[in-house]
Parts: sequence; C-alpha cells; structure tokens
Amino acid sequence: MNQPEDVLVLNKEEIESVITIEDAIEAVEEGFKALNSGKAFIPFPVALQVPDHRGDVHIKPGYIGGRDTYTVKIASGFYDNPKSGLPASHGMLLVFDSETGYPLCFEVDRCYLTDLRTAAAGAVAARALAKKGVEKVAVIGTGTQARMQIAALSRVREFSELRVWGRDPKKAEEYVRDMENALTSRVMAAGTAEEAVAGSDIVVTATMATSPVVRASWIGKGTHITAMGSDSPEKQELEAALLSKADKIVTDSTKQCASLGEIHHAIAEGAIAEKDVHAELGEVLLGQKPGRERDDEITIADLTGTAVQDVVTSQIVYERALKKNIGSFIKV
Repeated sequence: MNQPEDVLVLNKEEIESVITIEDAIEAVEEGFKALNSGKAFIPFPVALQVPDHRGDVHIKPGYIGGRDTYTVKIASGFYDNPKSGLPASHGMLLVFDSETGYPLCFEVDRCYLTDLRTAAAGAVAARALAKKGVEKVAVIGTGTQARMQIAALSRVREFSELRVWGRDPKKAEEYVRDMENALTSRVMAAGTAEEAVAGSDIVVTATMATSPVVRASWIGKGTHITAMGSDSPEKQELEAALLSKADKIVTDSTKQCASLGEIHHAIAEGAIAEKDVHAELGEVLLGQKPGRERDDEITIADLTGTAVQDVVTSQIVYERALKKNIGSFIKV
C-alpha cells in the first residue's frame, strides 16, 4: 500500500495497456446503472470557455457510493491547436481516496479515457436500443471519436457495411482506409451526409457541428441514432424535427441533455418537451423502462457524457496499474 503522500502517475500509453474497449463497455454499463439506482453522486459539470484561444474546458467530478475512490476529470479542447501541430484535446483524471480525500493517482491520458468511455457509452446505448439485426451503419464525422464509436459498436452489433461522411473528402478517404484495417465490414465514403444516412440501421454522429447535419426526412423506421457530439449549448447535430419524429428518446442524463445536448435545441424550438424523453439509459439497463420494443421504432440516444463514466474507467486503470506495477510514484 502506498503512503498517503505517494501519488501514482500514469501516462496515456500506460493507461492504454491496462484497459480494453470491452472493459470500458461493461464498466460504463454498470456506471449508468449506478447513476439511476441512487448510488452515484454526480454534480452538474463545470464548463470553462477560453475564448481568446478557442478553448473549451470541462470539469466533471463523480463518486459511486461504497467505492474506494472518487474522480475529478479535467478535459479540454483547444481547437486551433492542430494549426500548430498539436492535438486539439488534452486532459487528465485525478483519483482520490474516498475515505481520506488524499490524492492517489494522476491519469494524464491526453483525453484517451474520455474518448474510450464516450465510445463505450455509444455501444451500451446501441446494445439497449438498436435492432438485433443490423446491416448498414452510418457515421457522420471522421475524427478520433468517429473511429472509436464504430470500434466499440462492432463489439455489440455485427454489420456488413459502414458508410462515412465528413466535410473534408480527404479525411473521409483516410477514415475508410483506417477502418478497413480495423473491421471486417465493407467501408465506403458517402458523397453527402444524406447518402450516408439513407437506409442505415444505426447512425452515429460524432462531430463538433453547431447546426444540424442529420435531417428528420432522411431517417426511416427502425433506425437507431447515437448522437454524442453535442456536449455544450452551441453544438447541435440533429434537426429538432428528428427528435419529435422519434418513438423513443433516451438520454445519459436528462437534466444535463436539456442544457447541453440535442434535446436542449429540440425543447428550445418547441419540437418536444422534456416530458417527451422516454428514459435515461440507466433506467433502461435496470429494466425500469423498456428499450426497443419493435423493429420499426426510431430510437435516439442523446449522450452528453457523465462523470460516472469517468469514475468507473479511472478506477479500473488505477487498480490494474497498481497490480501490474505500472507507472511511477511521486511525493506530494
């Protein structure tokens, strides 16, 4: 047992070595169940804007009752960084002893765990809400999350075709090459977002869009949509009319989504009311409310990201790193 003044420090590569995408999917599912069974203590996240440098910082603390640790996650997006050859995202998770409050671990993950747990949430939502028989999947976006969402989805649903659309055709072609190596499915770039979405059984939106990129008229019966790009009030990926068209809207946190997510825009435009949200994802996983009941239902998962996902994944990393003697200790 390390002394209270000894803090374990882990870098991204060390973190990657102790947690898999399968681990994250199962852990995040348990986290959502905790969130809707009164076991999780998750305050509303703090959002800090750094307008001078196009910076966007999110601070998310969380604790699950009975656990040995609690977590505070700091994640940032500085969107001009790529112009200087730097990644847009960075961050770290701080793990503390829940009995004493002492710091235990600094997980300097460069947003890897955020990306992993976000992708895991998409897979958990699809497992609960998408049809069992899936042939075509569409992804809108070509970045890291667009890759990880599909990698996670492939663990819970088999599909024969993946279509991708992004604003930059060169990045879309690069995405195709990368994902052809990662999947057994056929992967192709679509000429338009509508072409990608048409006829798809599952649609994943993974963009930083501030106006709708998926329209209600494009979505047919039986489609499941995972929308995860909207995590602040100015972001929007789905046309508000699409949410009024859906048979079931499921959120990770309705309170949070009503302020930050897709339902925020739909409520503001009068397309839906907050009471029209069918359930939170944890309620579906616990069997408190039904998930998909018919193959012809249109389902939407509005995912803004909750700290409970950070709690469960950061604890796995900390415990496994200790067990495997990975990382280095510093005195504080």
